[in-house]
Amino acid sequence: MRFSYHIAIATLIFCGCSSDEPSLPDGPATEDNVYLEMNKWIYGQMNRQYLWREDLPDSMRCDYNLAPREFFNSLLSAKDRFSYFTTNDSYDPGKNQYTNLGFAYQEMQDKTGNKALEILYITSPEIREYGIKRGDFVRVANNNGNSFSLEKISFENGCFSSTNKRVSLSVKNPFQSSTVLLDSVYHEDNKSIGYLCYLQYGDKEDLEEPLKNFVNNEISELILDLRYNPGGYVSTCRFLSNCIVPAVGYNKVFQQCSYNNILSRDYLQSTGDSRTYSYFEVPGETLGEQLGVILTPLNLKRLYVITSSHTASASEATIICLRSYMDVTVIGETTVGKGVGSWTISDARFRYAIQPITMRYYNADGYSTPDTGIEPDIYAADGYLTGKLEIGDKNERLLKIALAHIKGEALQSNLATRSPNIEMDNSLTPIGEPSYVTEFNNKHYNESN
Repeated sequence: MRFSYHIAIATLIFCGCSSDEPSLPDGPATEDNVYLEMNKWIYGQMNRQYLWREDLPDSMRCDYNLAPREFFNSLLSAKDRFSYFTTNDSYDPGKNQYTNLGFAYQEMQDKTGNKALEILYITSPEIREYGIKRGDFVRVANNNGNSFSLEKISFENGCFSSTNKRVSLSVKNPFQSSTVLLDSVYHEDNKSIGYLCYLQYGDKEDLEEPLKNFVNNEISELILDLRYNPGGYVSTCRFLSNCIVPAVGYNKVFQQCSYNNILSRDYLQSTGDSRTYSYFEVPGETLGEQLGVILTPLNLKRLYVITSSHTASASEATIICLRSYMDVTVIGETTVGKGVGSWTISDARFRYAIQPITMRYYNADGYSTPDTGIEPDIYAADGYLTGKLEIGDKNERLLKIALAHIKGEALQSNLATRSPNIEMDNSLTPIGEPSYVTEFNNKHYNESN
């Protein structure tokens, strides 16, 4: 999760005792060591704010001749999977640019080594007009910005082959204009069931109309589809969770955060507690920290969440923090396991910024997202099989399971076979991360030197 770097936090950070300061090399940067000043700054910030401060190498044994990115990476704990180094620019997960092709995809390789892209979801209406569907295999050629050629690929007997069906596309609007891919209401067995496929915790305003639609339709159940959601703003996570949580959670702890020994001491001196807390608000009483976005309470008793092996961060926090106050059933795959958060640390003197892990979050019961991820209550991999139905189709595999569970119907479970390999043709191999994860991470990991 990404936290705003508030002035209050900065005050705690930069007003610490001098005894906390590490011993660093003396003197300014020279021609032989042009990175000295920035690397000294990096070490100083890590020494004060890094969650795993105790794992930092001795300050006088570090190689300050390294390029800043390399130096930063040399400081990271073996426990750390998520800290990163970036340019001194603001990252905005609300800018919704998940893919530059108008669809999200997973690159796949067949048993002969041939590759194709499997379409996971479509973000451009223009792509749909060409008959491209979720689950199709395609190849892209002549990619020049928003203009490219798209060829449909068949998959038979474990091999990709050309269909010789190619179209030249010019996609004017490749990006999803909202972080909500789809919101629907299903009427099943005299129940109104809301469905929200949410791609990223970006602008809270994207959630306003879907939530109002759910209230107007008087939904009694909600299926929150986070299979393609790698995280985003904690404030948006808190907003959505506040709309979902039942009244028993109002004015109670949404999330509590712990820090390293330095920040914990500073918070204790400043606030009387070594941890920080955020709370669910009462809809209609105050907007508080919700930044002017009106809370829309759904008055639910339980929640169903669809996950994948790429569901992470703020998505996991939604599950964990709501479980203190309601029954949350997870359907899908084990999540990433990111129960930690960070904020951007920068200095106007330097071109780069750092985003080290600075805190671990817990729910009201003191439970955090396990590093191994959140295990599903009902395991069902999305898989990489052909013939996938569109997101929102009531017969789409994971949605169908959720609807059946709500209606109390018997389910065929594959809990005994928990390997994703069971879920896909063993002649297909996924290559790298899905495109939406790569796009999300590219906003973080800038490869400038």
